[in-house]
Order: sequence, then structure tokens, then C-alpha cells
Amino acid sequence: MKPRAARRIARRALADLVELRPAPKPVGWNAAVGPRKALPWLLPGALGRHPPVAIGLGLADPLTPERLDAALAQIRAKTLWWPACRADAREVETLVDLRGVAPADQHALLDLAMAAPGASVAALAAAGPEQEAARARGLEALPGPEAARPQALRRVIGAADAALPRHAAIGGVEALAPDGPADPWPWMRRLRFLDPWRRRPTPLAEGLEALAFLREAAERNGRQAVTVGLSAWKRRNAAPFLVGPAGPPIHRATLDRAVRAARRRGGRVALWGTKTGPEGEALETVRLEDGFVRSVGLGLRHAPPASLAVDQEALYFDATRPTDFELLALRADFDARLLGRAAALRRRLVELKITKYNLARSAPLPQPDRARRRVLVPGQVEGDASLRLGSPELRTNAELLRRARARHPDGYLIYKPHPDVLTGLRKGAVPDDVLALADAVVTEASAAACLDWADQVETMTSLMGFEALLRGRAAAVHGRPFYAGWGLTESAGAPFDRGRALTLDQLVAVALILYPRYIDPATRLPAPPERVLEWLHEERAFVRTPRGRAREAWRGLASRALNVVR
Repeated sequence: MKPRAARRIARRALADLVELRPAPKPVGWNAAVGPRKALPWLLPGALGRHPPVAIGLGLADPLTPERLDAALAQIRAKTLWWPACRADAREVETLVDLRGVAPADQHALLDLAMAAPGASVAALAAAGPEQEAARARGLEALPGPEAARPQALRRVIGAADAALPRHAAIGGVEALAPDGPADPWPWMRRLRFLDPWRRRPTPLAEGLEALAFLREAAERNGRQAVTVGLSAWKRRNAAPFLVGPAGPPIHRATLDRAVRAARRRGGRVALWGTKTGPEGEALETVRLEDGFVRSVGLGLRHAPPASLAVDQEALYFDATRPTDFELLALRADFDARLLGRAAALRRRLVELKITKYNLARSAPLPQPDRARRRVLVPGQVEGDASLRLGSPELRTNAELLRRARARHPDGYLIYKPHPDVLTGLRKGAVPDDVLALADAVVTEASAAACLDWADQVETMTSLMGFEALLRGRAAAVHGRPFYAGWGLTESAGAPFDRGRALTLDQLVAVALILYPRYIDPATRLPAPPERVLEWLHEERAFVRTPRGRAREAWRGLASRALNVVR
């Protein structure tokens, strides 16, 4: 991060942390603790571009020894004293930080580093004189701390005012400067936290949890991703899900060029959907697809996604081979904490009426006699990969509607066409004579309203079957969607069993917590699903305001233009 940008972020963070104006002055590690002074990065961010989360604040009420010891135990257990590491991070015992050090002072640091006989030593050094000084001593030059694995460190050496030795000392590693051991504790006792998504003070436990979450999310991307053939819009929106300690994703137009770039960088290839990947290559490949709780508005209308599936085996809708989703569900250990979180997340999702697209409009629905079973039949995009790979027997909306009527001759059926089909840009329209099998066709009612209305959903592989389960509704599947085969759905086609029965909250834990990745669209940082639900709720309310309607109208015009030229 450039110094000017870092100072700007620090000033904004400090202004958010306290209501005092002017905000406390950002200072360095060597400054004495005092009123109206603050150390912005007391603990490092998972990535250099992340805003400050752990801050030292020179005000009253420092941590008690007991709370400091408890915090320190968590910081060390989760390695929060070091940034997220690259997949190819080196294991060295002594690390010397030459970044920004004047040439005259580099020799003193290098002398300290070379003093321990037999230790493996490396230097953090920028290109130019710093690297030359390191290599003159026979040392490997690393670009930053993300290239060194903290578990192997025994000593970290840096300038008198450098942050890195202090971070190491917090982690229990010997930390040296030319004038003696680095001492982080005057500031550490003043530890405060900022919520990285809402930019306001947060309790210590929640701050540590946020730092741990961001670090884990960053290390999922320990290898740099090279995406293939994505449009400029899709590249921009996929990037926050793929950025990591090896850097942001880079983009190539063709698979051959992407493979070459990934090989050079020790990276991995990222493909959208079911595009053909590299064959015969010992190269990591991941596939990207929209998540289950996506946006306010359609992806086809260029509403940016808040969640993606990033799968190394095959995407969740592929019933022809094992997927990361299926393997995760088969192997997961569902402890009480995870299940409690899943149950709370499910209740909140239903309370807020969150679905995949969260379209704001909702027309009234028919209200038949309660003696008739209410059956919702959601249409899908025909030819979509979820039907080709997940529904071996039934792949058209017309046949689905015929079978639903045959299964429920006395039921009240409403057919809800897929919103992408209603745009006219996707295949899946049903002939009028087949539509007549439904008691009503609804195009303006929201998915949440339809699910609240229904007693049962009849579907091929639609996500609305899963959303029905979340709301306690029955779901009959004519295909093999990701949520079927676990003992929670009725098989309207050929029966199948995945080999493990799941409770609803176990399925929710996999589908909404463990499997997908989320970002907070406001900050473009990785975020937990609970935060994303709240953002979707707020965003849906915003699009009903005059400003929101104006923005959506402009987005609609731009989207139509992009769909014409794509």
C-alpha cells in the first residue's frame, strides 16, 4: 500500500473509532503512549489493502492484565500477529526487514541477522539496493511478510521504529532492533477494535473474530488466480472473491494464455461455470458460479454478486461427479456452535424474506380454498448447466408443469417463470396450452411471497426447492439438486441417496456458511453471511427510494446495452 493511501485510511479509521474531533493523531511504534495519539495498525491486516481493525489508542481504560492475556492467547492461536501467507511461503528461522531502511543502517540489521549460527535467514527487501544488500550476504530476498511462514520464525529483526518486529514479539517470537529488543506492550495494553465492515468500534472478542475471518478468507487465495475469458464487468465483480496474499487476480482472454500465466506465477486457473479447463496439466483449477444468496436484482441485469461458489472439484449443481459441496457435506463435523449459528442464520433469512435475487416488487397472489394443496412450480432457464448436469430425466418447464399437475390433480398450482426467461434473453418459455395446466401464472410476485404462499414446491433443480426447505415447506425434486438426497426432500423422479442423512440446519451450515464465499458489497471485503443478509435487506429497501429507483433505471439502461454487445 502506498504511504499516502495508508495515511488516508489511518486517518479515516481513527475518526471512526472515537467521536472526538479532531481524531487522534496517527503515530509510530516509537511514540510514547499519550492522549490523542493512536497507533493505527497495532496488529497487521490479513492483506496490506485491508483497513485497520486492531488499533492502539492512547486514551484511558487500557486492557486489564487478565483481558490482555486472554486476547494474546487468541492472537497467537490464530496467528493474528502476522498477515495471511502465500501458498508458496518460505520457512525461515530469521527474517530481517530491510524495507525502507537507509543503506547506512542496513549493515547493522544484516549483522544482527547473521549472528545466529546455523539459522536459515531471509530478508524482506524491495527491488534495487535493498535486494542487492541482501544478496551480497547470500540471503534470499522476499517481497513481504506474506512470503514467510510465521510458524517457522524464531527471530525477526527490523529498524528501531519498524512494525514487523513488534508484531513478531506479540506472537511470541524474539524481536530485535539495533537498540535492543522490540517492545510492543505499551501500545498492546491499549488495544481497541474497529468493525471492518461497518467502520465503528466493536468489542474485543468480535474484533478478534473479524481479524481471524479475514485472514482465513485471504489464505483461501494463497495462489494467485488467473481468470479466463471473463467480461470486464464480471472480472471486476469476481476479483474481491479471489484476491489474496499472492495478489489480486489477473485476467486472460484465452485458456492457453491463462495456463501460461498461472504456470509462471505458481498460480491457479479460474473458470466461470462449466467452461472447459486445462487438460493434462498439473495445475490447480477452480470454477466460479453465483452463490445461493446473490444480490438485489438479476445477474443478467448486472446486479453485482454478494456471494460466489468457488469449487475445485465440480460445481454444486453437477450430479454427474463428486463436487466440493457434496464432499464437504459428507465429511463435515457439525458441532453445537456451528449448528446454532446455522439455525440463527436460517431464522434471520426467513424473517427478512431473503432469496437469491431479492427483487423488490411483489404483486398479490391468489388465495384458493385452504382445502386445496398449494403447489408452487418454479420455471428454470432451459439449457442451463444445472439442468444438463443435474436433471437426467426432466429438463423442460413444460414437462415439469405436466408432471406437477399429474401428481396434484386437485391441487392449486401456480407457475412462476424464471425472471431471466421473462427478460426474453434466456430460453424456457412454456406454450400456452401447457400453461393452462396451472391455475395461475405469476410474473410479478416475489420469490419470498410465493414460498410463503405455498405448501409444497415441485421443481427440477431450482434453488427455490432449497428456499422452500428453509421455510419449512415440502420440496419434491424431479432432478438431483445439491439439497436433495440428504433425507429432506421427496424424490419425484428416480430415487437417490448420497450416503448420509442431514438435518435442515446441517444442510444450512454447509450451503450458507461453509461452502460459499461472500463479500460485503459496500466495502468489497470478505464478509460472513450474517453481514451479507443485513446488507441485502438494506439494499432492497434502498432500491424502493427515489434515489434507488433512479440508480436502478440507469443500471437497467447500461445493462441492456451490455447485453446487446456481449
